[in-house]
Amino acid sequence: MRPCLRFAVPLLALTLGTWLRGAAPASKAAPAPTPGEPVVELPVFEVKDSRILPPQESWRYAEIPGFEILSQVSERETKRFVNDFMLLQQVVEILMPGLSRGHVAVPTALILCGRGNGFEQFLPASGSEERYSTNSLFFHNSERAAIVIDFALSELRLNTEVETIEADPYRSFYIAYFRFLIRRQLTTPPPPWFEEGLVQLFGAVDFNRKWISFAQIGDGFGAEKIGDFNHILARRALMPLGEMLSPDGPRDRGRNWRAQCYAFVHMCLYGVNQKYQRGFLQFVTRLGSEPLTEQLFKECFNKTYKQMALELRGYIEFTVYKATQFKAKKGQELPQPPPVTFRDAADADVGRIKGEVLRLGGHGERARNTLIAPYVRGERDPRLLAALGLDEMEAGQKDRARKFLEAAARAKAVRARAYQELGRLRFEEAKEKPAAPNGQLDAAQVTHVLAPLFEALKQPPPLVGVFGLIADTWALSAVPPQPEHLGVVIGGLKHFPRDTAFLMQVTMLAVKRGFPIEAKALAERGVKISRDNGEQDRFRMLAAAVARDAAGPGASASPAVEITPEKSEPYLLKKP
Repeated sequence: MRPCLRFAVPLLALTLGTWLRGAAPASKAAPAPTPGEPVVELPVFEVKDSRILPPQESWRYAEIPGFEILSQVSERETKRFVNDFMLLQQVVEILMPGLSRGHVAVPTALILCGRGNGFEQFLPASGSEERYSTNSLFFHNSERAAIVIDFALSELRLNTEVETIEADPYRSFYIAYFRFLIRRQLTTPPPPWFEEGLVQLFGAVDFNRKWISFAQIGDGFGAEKIGDFNHILARRALMPLGEMLSPDGPRDRGRNWRAQCYAFVHMCLYGVNQKYQRGFLQFVTRLGSEPLTEQLFKECFNKTYKQMALELRGYIEFTVYKATQFKAKKGQELPQPPPVTFRDAADADVGRIKGEVLRLGGHGERARNTLIAPYVRGERDPRLLAALGLDEMEAGQKDRARKFLEAAARAKAVRARAYQELGRLRFEEAKEKPAAPNGQLDAAQVTHVLAPLFEALKQPPPLVGVFGLIADTWALSAVPPQPEHLGVVIGGLKHFPRDTAFLMQVTMLAVKRGFPIEAKALAERGVKISRDNGEQDRFRMLAAAVARDAAGPGASASPAVEITPEKSEPYLLKKP
């Protein structure tokens, strides 16, 4: 039985306010169609020059809940990393319960690179990362994320050719992992300085099965640790506080900026007898609904930017703080992580994972070649077919994309966005050839479009595009939607409460299909949450226009579909 652990981490054991929102195993081939089911003819690729296709590569592969791991480092180092990572997930649950929970349809890729050009091939095409200045990469979009770690680089180059520091792949991974956890849970992005301060704070965690040390500067014995902000910023000029706190972040987000964000968050949460904790909570909460100004900062901290910068400089030079430590009693140590079985990675696994990570890094043509290579060599894994279909959609090749996506859906691939894009293609086809009068879709067309979209609703993560396509389909349906059909679309607002474009789409659907009570409530909600004046005016005009219908003879006094009231969403960190 798992021991009951208690680890008091002030503030960070609290919930992440508005920002936190409270894989099927691989198959080697797509299954044959059932009797009566149409056969999907997959695309044929004519390869005139085999040199464009990447050769088959040797990797080790493992899948754990929520993650796929590709490794080219030694088996010993790989097992050590995985054991540390699984222990880290237990530590995260103690530090901040719920942060690491949640299932994603597409597992996050963890790629461990060893010697050779393993790491270099994943560097962003934008050139935003210099080869010898980093040993970790983090990529993400609304559906997928990837963390790439370099175990071969021994030193990181800083601002000059001469200044270097030891490369610690584990600390780099912790920072990338916590960044992934935070972004996965967010409804709206946090200010760059705040996210950076948090991930640097988490990245410095030290732990084993018997103890956890959090928010500690140095190693506890007077020696410095890699990434300590007081070492990095000693005798260096600080960035002006207004520039550091900029909502879009400064242009230079180098090592000094990261260290200064870390120092500021650490001081406010754990330093100088926690005298800035209350002001800090107030500050980040108000930033959720108010623009950043020095006046707002002063109201929260009772200091100007310049005065707080002097305070921060003093904290960097003479760091006085209270760290948190946990030491398990005998018999209450953290459980030993279960063993993870690695195997030689299948060609389909390598091509799919590498191809999609390369796509996230902006390597369009190389990503496509990497994805296609295992397919040309005969692989028909359902997840590979889904990935190929999505890649063809991005390339604008809708005919080929349709074939891949239909095959992936028939094989019951786990990939919500694949079903979304299949629904989009079916919707466009039906819209071009409507089977009902006045350009509307008949019942059969509506059913054909909605089938993959409702399959997507069963799979996490929720995608606003799925709800939007369902709304578009019902808007063109010759058969009027019933209240329960509108309710499915309105349910999307629970997942995307701040998406005003989607809210407008739902409001217009309610207006068009005869739900005035719901339309009025939705429009009033839009007036409340919109920050753009023009958008707010459009919602206000809609609310006024439908008010007469909502109050007309025979109108219901309450909506046919329950509309969940908007919850207040302070920016971050609430006390329980």
